[in-house]
Amino acid sequence: GQDRVRKVNTTPIRIDGRTVTIKLHSSKLDYGTGYYVAISDGVLTGATLGGVPFVGIGKLGGWSFTTQASAPAGDTVTVDDDGAADFRTVQGALNHAMQHFAKETPVTIQVKNGAYEELLYLRGKDNVRIVGESRDGVVIRYTNNDSLNPGSGGSQSPGSSATASGGRAIMLVEAADMLSLEKLSFNNTTLRSPNISAQAETLYFNSDGGRLVAKDAAFYSEQDTLNLKGWSWFYRTLVAGNVDFIWGGSRAALFEESEIRSVGDSTSATGGGYVLQARVPEAGDKGFVFLNSRLTHGPGPGPLHGDVPDGATWLARSPGGTSSWDNIAFINCRMDRHVAAPGWAGLGVNGQPAPNPVVPNALSGWREYGTTDLAGTPIDLSARVGGFQLSASDVAAGFATRAKVFAAFAGGTGWDPQP
Repeated sequence: GQDRVRKVNTTPIRIDGRTVTIKLHSSKLDYGTGYYVAISDGVLTGATLGGVPFVGIGKLGGWSFTTQASAPAGDTVTVDDDGAADFRTVQGALNHAMQHFAKETPVTIQVKNGAYEELLYLRGKDNVRIVGESRDGVVIRYTNNDSLNPGSGGSQSPGSSATASGGRAIMLVEAADMLSLEKLSFNNTTLRSPNISAQAETLYFNSDGGRLVAKDAAFYSEQDTLNLKGWSWFYRTLVAGNVDFIWGGSRAALFEESEIRSVGDSTSATGGGYVLQARVPEAGDKGFVFLNSRLTHGPGPGPLHGDVPDGATWLARSPGGTSSWDNIAFINCRMDRHVAAPGWAGLGVNGQPAPNPVVPNALSGWREYGTTDLAGTPIDLSARVGGFQLSASDVAAGFATRAKVFAAFAGGTGWDPQP
């Protein structure tokens, strides 16, 4: 019933060993109705079922089920891939929240441990909490990328005949405020490869005026893991990737007490990649801020994965030009040896363009303060090239607390989220 939908190309049939998973069309079943499964002869060839050649299955095969009697009541719903619950998919619960609740009414979606192979879409619904049973036990995953669904993506009118443009992220969020993701993991299982375009977000938060909260969550991909606009707070959360794996036009994105993990590149044994590519809309926007966080490294996800070599990772590179700003600040962060001593991939580094501003200052550009190694020993920031060293007074004035980082939210009303 919405005026906009997310249209995407998918891979509805997946074979993993002896298991075939077939994803049916969404929103086609009614409550309180019995159904049976039918598979035509020829859909699966060369297969057996119970030792007999498989020639399809019909109504007499007895693969049947009945949906629950009615939609759940109340503002808290449950999702489980194999146990008693209100929904089998996270998107089913999101559809329910968008369809049955007013925009501002809080809704909580509780997700039980399991693997959820799906793409997600949320639009025009505020105050949604998706809370997992455990961070590592709830995994929302899909192999989505720029080759399958080109571009960051956006919604379309339901009747549009245009090519699907829902984008390469697992989850697309539009026109939403106060989305909270807690105790769960997103995993875009795309591997960097010469054969595909490996831009592959887990989340595209495309709500310029909205707020996003991620607590005790994890986001895994190799390239473009998080694409952020608006205002977001990542608290005690893991973000993993290799190339530009935190990027976008954020007004203020605070990563607090979080782990930022550079992983081995599936296409290169020596590549350490770039942590950030900022495209901040205004010079005065805080942009991407890392407070009391750790920059670590580890093996990549591919079959030929390796760890990131020492000195191979750059803190950031620029998209170039003057249409956006490279506003990034690392405050009292711990960084391992994979981070290159010069830090910033400025003009000429691996062929990169100059950042904007070319000469950073306390309010804009590439900035850093109080960086140590993982053991807490201060790193000599005089070896950095292209960044600005903040003073203690600069930090106290603009970065020391969440309230200071988010002070410009809602025209200066501010935002001070709490654990």
